Formats: sequence, structure tokens, C-alpha cells
Amino acid sequence: METLLKKSCEVIKEAGKALKNAQVPSARAGSKEKLLLQFRTINAFSAQLIREGLLTIAPDIPWSDVEFDTARQKDPALGSTYWVCDPIDGAIHFLQGFSPWCVTLVLMENGSAAFSIVYDPVRDEMFTAIRGQGAWLNGEKLAVNIRNSIQEAILATAHPNQPQKEKKDTSLLLASLERILPKAGAVRMLGPSSLQLAYVAAGRLDAFWEYGNDVYDWLAGALMVEEAGGKVQSIEGEAFPIGTNTGILAGNEWLVGLLEEELPIGWDIFSCKM
Repeated sequence: METLLKKSCEVIKEAGKALKNAQVPSARAGSKEKLLLQFRTINAFSAQLIREGLLTIAPDIPWSDVEFDTARQKDPALGSTYWVCDPIDGAIHFLQGFSPWCVTLVLMENGSAAFSIVYDPVRDEMFTAIRGQGAWLNGEKLAVNIRNSIQEAILATAHPNQPQKEKKDTSLLLASLERILPKAGAVRMLGPSSLQLAYVAAGRLDAFWEYGNDVYDWLAGALMVEEAGGKVQSIEGEAFPIGTNTGILAGNEWLVGLLEEELPIGWDIFSCKM
């Protein structure tokens, strides 16, 4: 497992370097449609590099291409072992010429992450985790922060990719900010969810929450938080499986418990938790 992880890190690092050296569009997209086209181009560029690299080191492990099709992410046809990759998380940042953005990779085995990688090419930071063995940043062991009060905590979240379409999750996010923002030490939105989860594992952030069903964005960082001594669950307090469709809450065990009591759940944002 360690050998495959090391070789996978090399593949991801090469792809990250290629992205960093790629020509960011000199003309900013003038519409969402043009921005989406730019995203598809750079995403495909990165994905091809990574797929080719992984085929070289592990030709028998298939690649899941259902990042944007949540209904198929639990499809048994994917098999027991496969790659889950986000070729560029934080693509809007990249296309606009600022950071952070990153590249992520997860080896899935029997429905859970066996190891994961989150690489930030701008800072040359390689976050890794192996189930049951720990999490690291450039080889240094990681541990979640031990702050146990919301008032002292540095928290982070993320908004839906399409707020105008994902009205339920947008409403829940706004309701959660109304409750959490006045109480927290600070709340940030840094962009890529995978990197924010890696920051929780590294103790840079104390906790992270996000509504929705972007499980492929969360798998890599979720394993890191767990292996750094933290807790990861759904917004509703359930275990964090591949089929989670309500959202993610991650941090040290104390903060996760406190935030679970604060965060609204369900479509009725004016429920008793509010």
C-alpha cells in the first residue's frame, strides 16, 4: 500500500506541476457558459495526465468517472477497488489566477477510502493518509487541533456550486451562518472542500461543514481528518459513507458535537434546531 501511495503521489505531483505551468486564460470568461468551457478544458487536461500516470503504475485498477453523477457513485459496477479523482478542485480560482486550488486522489476499497492524496501545487504541499496508519503533510504526521469551544474555533464552510439551482442547500448554509458566524472565533470560505478538510487534519482549521452531496469532493480530506484523530460524519450525525447526501461535518470530536447541535438540518430551516 505504501509503495502504491508513493507512486500515486508522484503522478499527482507531476499533474499539479503541469497545471501550475499551464497557461491560465489571458482573457477572463465573460459569462458562466465560457467559464464552464474553460473548466471542462483544464479539467480534461489534468484528468488525462493523471489517468495515463495511474495506468502506468496500476493498470488493473479502474477509474471512476462519475464525479458529477451522484446516483452512480454507489453503482456495484465500479467494483471493489477503483480510483476517485478530482483533477482540479478549486478550478474557478485557477482560471481566475489565484489560489488555493488542488488535485485529489483516493483509492477506494470495498466502499471506503484506503488511502488519499490532496496536493496543493502552488505551496508544494502534499497531504496524504492511509487508513489505519495516519495522515501526513510532506511526510510530517498530522493531528487535528484540540480547541473545544465554538467561540475560539476557526471554522470553514463552502457554498453550493450552483446556488440558484441548489436552493435547499443554499438556504441551509445561510441559516447555519446566521447561527455560527456570530459565535465563532472566525469563519472562512477558502474554496476547495478537499483542501479545507486537509487543513482540518493539519490543525490549520478546527472544523469544516458543507451541505450537499459532493461526496467525491470530500472523500480524500475526510480520511485525512479521521487519520489525524478527528471525527467525520454527515450533517445529521450519521456515519460518513459513500452515499451521504445531506452534507459533511468534520473536526475534533468536541467541536463536531457542539456544531451538530447548532447546524440546521432538513428542508425546514426553521425547525427546533433553529
